[in-house]
Amino acid sequence: MKLIFNKEENNDITIKIQQGTIAVDFTYTEMIKQMLEDNSIEDTDFGNLSHDEKVNLEEMLKKISGIFAEEETEDESSSEK
Repeated sequence: MKLIFNKEENNDITIKIQQGTIAVDFTYTEMIKQMLEDNSIEDTDFGNLSHDEKVNLEEMLKKISGIFAEEETEDESSSEK
């Protein structure tokens, strides 16, 4: 999954999510769908964000990915019983 971040002139941060070859407006539904299909957040574009904003977002994305990794581990353990 590819996320594209951009800071607007009013300092709002917008997010697009790559859906195939097209970047569409971010929705949590699409993010969760893509995370369930393939738990990877790769090739993130942080655009014109500051270093601190980039670091904070990277930490958040790692935590989100970790949640889905835990879920996969729990599902595998349940299916082995």
